[in-house]
This record gives sequence, C-alpha cells and structure tokens, in this order.
Amino acid sequence: MKNLSGIVNIQKSISIFIIVLLVVGSIIVIPVKASGITTMSISGTGITNGASATGAAITPTITFTRANSVAPADTVTIVLNGIDTATNVLNSDITTGGTCSGTPTMTTITHPVSNITLSMTGITCSAGAGTVTIAAGKVVSDATGANNSIIITTPLDYGAFLYYVGSTNQVKVTATVTPTLSFTIRNTADSAEQATVGGLKTCLLGVLTTAAVGTCSYRLKVSTNAASGYAVSYKSDTRFTNGTYNFTDAAIGGSGTTITAGTEGYGIVLTPGASSSGATIARDNTNFGATAGTAYRITQTSGPYPVYTSNGTNAPSGTDTTNTALVAHQVAISAATPTGNYTHTITYTASATF
Repeated sequence: MKNLSGIVNIQKSISIFIIVLLVVGSIIVIPVKASGITTMSISGTGITNGASATGAAITPTITFTRANSVAPADTVTIVLNGIDTATNVLNSDITTGGTCSGTPTMTTITHPVSNITLSMTGITCSAGAGTVTIAAGKVVSDATGANNSIIITTPLDYGAFLYYVGSTNQVKVTATVTPTLSFTIRNTADSAEQATVGGLKTCLLGVLTTAAVGTCSYRLKVSTNAASGYAVSYKSDTRFTNGTYNFTDAAIGGSGTTITAGTEGYGIVLTPGASSSGATIARDNTNFGATAGTAYRITQTSGPYPVYTSNGTNAPSGTDTTNTALVAHQVAISAATPTGNYTHTITYTASATF
C-alpha cells in the first residue's frame, strides 16, 4: 500500500507557497497617483513678476514642482501661450535645471510660430522643482496683450498658470480733485466778514489825536488746495490823503517804521500767520521786510505788490486766527498834520499755483 502522507504534505507546501506569493505580490504592487504640479512660474530676461510688455525679447525659464519623477522615455509637454518664435528653436536651445537634467529631444519649431508648444523626451526629473529654459534670442512675447495660460503635462503630473503680456491684467484707477481757491476779508477775531460800508470793507481809525496811535485791523483768509502755494498782493488807489495832503508813509522793506504818537506816520503791521498744511508762510521782504511788529508802507499806487506767500496748501476751518493773516493799520499825527477826512482804498488779490 502506498504512503500518501508525503504527497499530502507536498501539496500542502505548494499551496502555502502559492498563497505566500499571492500575499507578497499584493504588497509590492504600489499604485502611483497623478497629481497637480505646484509652484509654477515664468521668469527671465524681459519678464517681471510673470509679465512682459508686448513684443518683448524674452529668455523664459519655466519652473514647476512635481510630486512624481520623469524618465527619459516620458514626454514632457509645455504649451507656451503668449510666446512666439523669433527664429527657429532647436533641441540645443532648450536646457534643463533644478531636479531635471538632460538635453531634450523635440521637433524643431520653425519660425514664425505663435503660442508655441515644447513636446520633449530625453529629460530625467526627480520629484521636486525643475526648470526648462529657452535660450536668448529665440522667442518674444506676443504682440497682442492677453492673460495667457501656460500648460505643463508629464505622464503623472499636470498644471497650468498665467503669463501676462501687455496690460490686460492691470486696472488703472483715476480720480480728479477740483482746484479750490477762496479769499475773504474777515474781522480781527475771524468771527464774521469785516464790516462793509458803501460796498467796501471798512477799517475805522477814528478821530486821531497826538496823544495816541490810531489802530484798526482785519484778517485776510485764503483757502486753497494748490500744492505749489498761493500769493496775496495789494494795489493802492492813492496815498492816505484828505485830497490835498498825503500822510507820511512808513518805510518800504528793511526794518520798517515804528509808528509813535505825536510823530506823523501811516502803515500796516503784517502778521502772515501759519498754514494748516504745515506749508511755509512768508511776508514779502521787498515790501514788508522781515521785522515783525513794525509798520510798512501800504500806499504804493501801481503794482500789484506782493504782501505774503505760501509754498503749500491752506485750509482754515471755521474761526481760525492761526492760519489767517492779520493786517493792522496804524496811524499817528503830529501837531502840524492838516485837518481833514483822510481815506485810502486798498485792493487785495489772491492767486494760486496749481
């Protein structure tokens, strides 16, 4: 009788071996998953922040990061929308870098071609960021502005990004600020317009005596958004006169004149004030000198003559005794000053440089 136990044991061993092979085989088969390419960009001569002017000579480098490797037999395709050939593009005009190496093989791209496609083999890439560069003098950006898609495909990875040619991805925001200029003659406290009599603003010096200096004042209030500033000028109709006799005037420029009781004299003390924008306000040194608190002549009859200037904007708001100019008329008589009613009309003008 035959011994069957050995045969059974052999069959069991074969079965176990086959099962082990099946189990091991299921372990070593690892599927590779396709994924999107990340950190894609275009750079190089003639390209700034992924953008070029129309018709610009460029030397583009395409950078792309893959999750999977590329073998020499694999086809890498890069569609370069927005890029045209300037001359024939040869295999030797394409170089690789980063995690990619090797000289690619492709069909020669004959000039002229718009929106060229590089379909290449012969490249070896490990996972990570690789580059493909086209040599200088071979391509230009398109002559028509557009937001162009650059498409990259490898056997397992794919992606696309935008290359901007011209200004179609730009928004120009515009606005207009209307020039403003206003000029008023206000009372000393800037609480109201200077009083008006017969259509003219008035400054009343009153009845004069040799014992005191007569004084009246008002403010010149300019508001403007002229960045280059503004100027205030004056023109006089006559001197300070009763029709036959003219008062002795204060000095023109220099250190001015101090008006004192009992000594005939007439002029203004000018305090130009400040500017709400921090601009520099300056009295005109030719006519009003640089000495604060002394009087200067205000009766030159030709002109107009500059009074003070600003090199920037001014926007006094509400009651403002800081950013307005104070004009104080001062007059004194001597015992020999002829009697009479004395008058003097000044015309002020304000102009701005926008």
